[in-house]
Amino acid sequence: MVPILSILAAAPLLWLFIRRVIMRRRQRGLPLPPGPRGFPIIGNMFDVKIRKDQPRWVTYRDWSRQHNSDIIYVNVFGEHMVILNSLKSTAELLEKRSGNYSDRPPMYMANDLMKWEWDFVHMKYSDEWRLHRKTFHQYFQSRNAPEFYEVQRAASLAVLQKLVSDPDNYNDHIRHHAGSIILKLVYGYTLQPVNDPYVTLAAKAMEGLVAAVNHGSFLLTRVTSGDVRSAAWLPGASFKRKAEKWALDSIAIKERPWEWLAASMVRTLLFPLKGYFLTTMYIWKADGTALPSFASRNAEKNLDDFQMVEVIKNCSAIAYLAGSDTTVSLALTFILAMALHPEVQARAQAEIDAVVGPARFPDFSDRDRLPYVEALFAETMRIHPVAPLSVPHSCITDDVYNGYYIPAGATVVGNIWAIMHDETLYPEPSAFRPERFVKEEGKELQPHPEQFLFGFGRRVCPGKYLAANSVWLLITYLLSTFDIKKPLDKDGKEVDPAVKYNDGLVSLLISHEDETLGSSGATHFDRHSLNADLETESNALTLDDRLELS
Repeated sequence: MVPILSILAAAPLLWLFIRRVIMRRRQRGLPLPPGPRGFPIIGNMFDVKIRKDQPRWVTYRDWSRQHNSDIIYVNVFGEHMVILNSLKSTAELLEKRSGNYSDRPPMYMANDLMKWEWDFVHMKYSDEWRLHRKTFHQYFQSRNAPEFYEVQRAASLAVLQKLVSDPDNYNDHIRHHAGSIILKLVYGYTLQPVNDPYVTLAAKAMEGLVAAVNHGSFLLTRVTSGDVRSAAWLPGASFKRKAEKWALDSIAIKERPWEWLAASMVRTLLFPLKGYFLTTMYIWKADGTALPSFASRNAEKNLDDFQMVEVIKNCSAIAYLAGSDTTVSLALTFILAMALHPEVQARAQAEIDAVVGPARFPDFSDRDRLPYVEALFAETMRIHPVAPLSVPHSCITDDVYNGYYIPAGATVVGNIWAIMHDETLYPEPSAFRPERFVKEEGKELQPHPEQFLFGFGRRVCPGKYLAANSVWLLITYLLSTFDIKKPLDKDGKEVDPAVKYNDGLVSLLISHEDETLGSSGATHFDRHSLNADLETESNALTLDDRLELS
């Protein structure tokens, strides 16, 4: 019996190996891009796994240097992956040839086992994806940005109020800031001060999604292109049990916030469909209490269209999941940079003090008059991009780049981190230097990170304006109110904070508690000279200068 199971287990792997050999014969005489040498059948399985000593984006960049090529090839069990490590290659393939690279690789585990088929970020390039993208873009496009300003102002002010009373837990305050903006704009929901159930639910859902789509995390999920459940009995395929648990979180993050909204805006009726299914009809209530939001505004226009209701639910859930972590990552990188570079912080504060003055907080109308703050924001985006490897694309038809063959169906990864740290684009890329983005007469500016921070081509993030504006306003509020400093040890001496990011869909700064530090090892906040009122939104001058918040 055991030999039979072993043969059955090996059969899919053998087929993938044979398919790879056949594919090689169809390359029209062109080579695949260079890359690390793999093993028979399993290919580069061990090369693409997440490592503790070095993040994947650095490893992929190093491969380009070793092979003197900005495009790298690896395969895992016959599945092709092409990594683009330069602005030139990403611009040519993912931008200029975006029609051939707008697809996404299949997510067998996430979709078939974990019920993430509603996630339009990873959805295949199709009419269904276009409908989701259109629905999302119409609300969050740049011309609608002013409609969101008041929510962003309130959330930024709330962060300052929390830092006054509890500076050590700034990480939690930043996460609350991001979640409060997204949930208010998407559902009209006001986030609870602590332990909000939707924040907890989102964290659980993201844990499963990250595990499912990270290259190398669950390598057996692409053993077969059919029903992945049929592969669950294979040796080492213990992911099925985890997937079943995570599937509940995927469904919940989509349904529960919508149920809260529906209770405030509609009556719901269940009626039979084809005798045995139940579907839901939403009927508008004139006395509904729902606040204007992306979900309520779209639902009001489409309550008689069951397909559109599902699209709205899908877009709403992914807006919260994707937008929240992106904002948190960028904001925490800024705080770290200010603690490490006080001279940069001081120059930005001086500009704000000169342009805005002490009577109010900076606002979006000041943005054009704050060029150094703008450059500081750009450098924050560059030094550690929120999604270093972006969301992977997929090649629709066979292609050729720089003499290399790219097979149809290959996963194509744009290494944003490698671009941001390309010495030919950004001299001294490891140095935090906002001056590189300051406009000066006769000076050639380096490429602005926002061009590719949020993805490429037709799959660029449609929520990028909301995310960028939310973080820009927050950092101006922080700069005008606090001096951000290194953490203090028990003797009150400054120590260098640890700099380490996780290797996930969105890369977040990892906080390390150290018993040699103060209460939590948190960044230290002192009051800056702007005397804005943090107790109300009146911006009256009531607070003392430089109140110590240690």
